[in-house]
Amino acid sequence: MKLGPLKVALRIARRDALRAKGRSALVIAMISLPVLGVAGADIVYRSGQLAPVERVERLAGGADALVTAYELGSTVQQRPFAEDGALAIGVRADQGPTPEQTRSAGADPAALLKELLPGSTLLPAAAGLNASAGSPNGLVRTETAEADLTDPVWKGRLDLVEGRTPNAAHEAAVTREFLAESGLRLGQTTTLKGLEKTPFTLTGVVEHPDDLAKVEFVGRPGEVLAPLAAAAPAAAKPPTGAGDRSTPGKPAWLLKLPAGATLDWEGVKKLNRYGFTATSRAVALDPPSESQITYQRLEFGSSSPLRSDKAVVVGTVAGMALLEVALLAGPAFAVGARRSRRQLALIGASGGDRGHIASVVLGSGLVLGAVGAVTGVVLGTGLVALTRSWIEETGGSRFGHFGVQAPDLLAIAVVGVVTALLAAALPALQAARQSVTAGLTGRDTVRPPSRWTTAAGIVLFVSGAAVALLAVGTNDGTGRGIPVFAGLDKMTLMVLAGSATAELGLLALTPVLIALCGRLARFLPLGGRLALRDSARHRGRTAPAIAAVMAAVAGSVAIGLYTASSDVMDAASYRPHSPVNSVSLGVLTDSPLLPQVRAAIEQDLPELGERADLGTAVYSWCAECSSNVTVKGGVGFGSRALVVGDATVLHNAFAVRDPAAEQALAAGKAVVFDRSLLSGDKLVLQLTGGFTAPPQPGATPAQEIREIPVDAVVVENPTAARYGVGVIGTRTITGLGLTTKPSGSVWLPSTAPDRKATQRAAATADRILPSALLDVERGFEPKSDVPTIALTSFAALVVLGAACIATGLAAADSRRDQATLAAVGAPPGIRRTLSGIQCALIAVLGAALGTINGFVPAVALLMARDVANQAGSSTIVVPWANIGLTTVAVPLFAGLLAVLFTRADAPLTRRLG
Repeated sequence: MKLGPLKVALRIARRDALRAKGRSALVIAMISLPVLGVAGADIVYRSGQLAPVERVERLAGGADALVTAYELGSTVQQRPFAEDGALAIGVRADQGPTPEQTRSAGADPAALLKELLPGSTLLPAAAGLNASAGSPNGLVRTETAEADLTDPVWKGRLDLVEGRTPNAAHEAAVTREFLAESGLRLGQTTTLKGLEKTPFTLTGVVEHPDDLAKVEFVGRPGEVLAPLAAAAPAAAKPPTGAGDRSTPGKPAWLLKLPAGATLDWEGVKKLNRYGFTATSRAVALDPPSESQITYQRLEFGSSSPLRSDKAVVVGTVAGMALLEVALLAGPAFAVGARRSRRQLALIGASGGDRGHIASVVLGSGLVLGAVGAVTGVVLGTGLVALTRSWIEETGGSRFGHFGVQAPDLLAIAVVGVVTALLAAALPALQAARQSVTAGLTGRDTVRPPSRWTTAAGIVLFVSGAAVALLAVGTNDGTGRGIPVFAGLDKMTLMVLAGSATAELGLLALTPVLIALCGRLARFLPLGGRLALRDSARHRGRTAPAIAAVMAAVAGSVAIGLYTASSDVMDAASYRPHSPVNSVSLGVLTDSPLLPQVRAAIEQDLPELGERADLGTAVYSWCAECSSNVTVKGGVGFGSRALVVGDATVLHNAFAVRDPAAEQALAAGKAVVFDRSLLSGDKLVLQLTGGFTAPPQPGATPAQEIREIPVDAVVVENPTAARYGVGVIGTRTITGLGLTTKPSGSVWLPSTAPDRKATQRAAATADRILPSALLDVERGFEPKSDVPTIALTSFAALVVLGAACIATGLAAADSRRDQATLAAVGAPPGIRRTLSGIQCALIAVLGAALGTINGFVPAVALLMARDVANQAGSSTIVVPWANIGLTTVAVPLFAGLLAVLFTRADAPLTRRLG
């Protein structure tokens, strides 16, 4: 097209956009909202990608390196960032230890480091111990650490964000999550379990920039870690959370080198030879080439089935969302084209061809799309900037920088403009095909649906659905997850392309379906007959509205069906460790405080009901020698220990109420739930005892295994078999010369106690007996239904909006026909009936097509999940409630609204021509 006609088309489009401000604002909002979301997501993603200097600051603060005693006495291979991978290589039997391995074996790691790096300063930075801190509600579990926060070397790794640094004895800083869980405030005091005689005053709030959700207590050097280890060495456990930057349980230091010194890659490899790992600032800024790195990390990320499954879901949803935006904006462009049809007809009458007329409508898409895309990018950037703190806290880590990437935002804006052009394409084609005479007189040219278009729609829908469903599994082997285009792999692209093609096929079938509905008009009374025939005659305004409804409902049905089916699959694979609603108390060691713990729990949770006390059979072969009694036989894995108890154990721990089993248990027999455990009618107990012969140097001593058969009965109950092997009575165990060690209790209330009450009871139990563990089996808890509810609500809103817009446009177009009806004596209510049926027809037809189309991506995504998890075929669960809402309830409501808000009397107008 020449420049002159293009400028004219854009000028007309701009003036038309300014003239119809409401419609223009609607289109701009439809385009800008998804652009806003994608642009904001891109900025968040880019901001979370740390540069090397930012990453080393998160790990080493202001120090020159973070050094960890990974495995002294071995040689270590590592990546430039040791947190990305490290591997210890022991002494080879055929070569013997290296001089470095000999020197580091058994050496003090801090002294060895100072010897290897003379003049350097070491600040301990190892992960601390898990501990319990006092709070107004009981005890809160926390990690512990030590740091001199007055030293700026910690900045970047551990930042003070509120209050002041601890600078006096027994002052401490805590994270914000610690305050939230404990209910404490700055200025108050708390104690750590084991150090009850030493209260700590909380003076400041600190945060780990890469782990904002960490619950941590940070004391001054020498005041926390060593006293805790000395107070409870047996119970002390190093934390193993994902937020630990140093290797859990291994000594680590922040390394400050002398002025002018650096730790380059050769220096790191020197430390590796002694068993240390190091993340160095100098190496991060000047990394070695891949040929210089001996450690080769195993790349699981790109080939992980689970990550591939998620990529398919995200890619398909994002692509379908862009298509839906184009279809949702289509009715607005169709309204604009119909309102401007006289102006467009004048262009044709003045010598303009179909291309010129179409360019005016496409110009509207270009102008409004450009404005919407720019608006979305600007608003998305501003929104991320305004909500940065909330986004960081929700995501659990701080941004490294504000990542605005101009190429990314430009590409997103271009996609927004292309989406607007796609939305305007069908109205432009319809406007170009209309007769000039019909446009000047305000009449539509009625044409039958094209057979070629109908055939193409059928082919597109069938082929698209086939491609989407058959694409699953095409990435098997070495091709799984390898990006092919725009970061998407082959399977994702095929599922997306197939789903979009199927939706376009249904869109092409819309005109013939509307025409078929018009043929049913003969069977309806006057109002219905007029409504169906008018919709069939004016397919140009009806089809875009149906397409918009179809797009919204398809997304809602696809997500709802995928979520419902996934929940059913997850529920089927969920394996509870005890009956649902059961409350279990477990202890690691026998203690005289166990009865007190039981009483305290029943006081905190008064509705627990009958209690069942559990025990474990123990075989002792000397004064300090014992082992748990196990059961011989059976298939599969898991514990082989019988539970010692009475009939209440059957009730509470296994949810079995069988009078015959209770009688057998009282008679001294064991009750089991797996027939393969029996040898005849006997259950064989295995007693593992002392050595059969004196231990010989270099040989593994054999242990004595005794077998004792006992009478047993079988209760065929696969569910109970998942909870444990079975039950045996205390008297039976005593009669066999064995002893019983209490292992806890279990209650089975009708409803599970709430979480807050459970936390209070757990704190009480921990305060009395540290080894006590309280757990509530709540059964399978499905994922949040928020996305499904949100999409269903959005679909319902679009159904109402699109149907009402099309009905209003139909009412405006048919004023003369309605005036004629009134003039020949039609009853006043006929106008309301006409609007109501038209509105309901658009909503029902669009919702039905959307429901059909929503099955295609949903089934494809479920099949992709099956392939990723290497599972059998998924059970497809249809969310009938959501589908009924969008296909039946909402269309009826839309029709009712149209009836209520349509004037019964039509103004009489003069008809010309």
